[in-house]
Amino acid sequence: MARNWLEVTTSEVQSRLGANERLAARREIMADRAWSVIDAWVARAFQDAAERIGREYRVGGDNEYAVVRCGIYAPGAVEHDPRVAFHEAEFDAYQPLVVLRRKADGAGAPVETRTLRVSALDQATLSKFLDESCSQVNPDMSK
Repeated sequence: MARNWLEVTTSEVQSRLGANERLAARREIMADRAWSVIDAWVARAFQDAAERIGREYRVGGDNEYAVVRCGIYAPGAVEHDPRVAFHEAEFDAYQPLVVLRRKADGAGAPVETRTLRVSALDQATLSKFLDESCSQVNPDMSK
């Protein structure tokens, strides 16, 4: 009997308790909330900043921790190349949080991160984040 209990996986336990359904419902709610904010004004803010500095705006798919990721990326594979610069917003899959991240060009450049509640993310906050980031990429932009 002890052997059978040890063979039970976490997924089986969660499915028996109904946790998978609750997590899926929560994830769907967070995705709807994130997309409504992105469609309303976040995408436009990132697109405008991308045009100013000559970079590319992209929307990424979901992963285990985030329902959506969007941002400005330098040419290259940001997932695999540590030299690629980026400025992104990642919307959490299970909590009403957004993580703003930025990284300058170069493998040794640190990633700066700021976590906010989705309700605290407004146009002024995102504009300030992007203006600080973009002025580092293109110093003439601040003039």
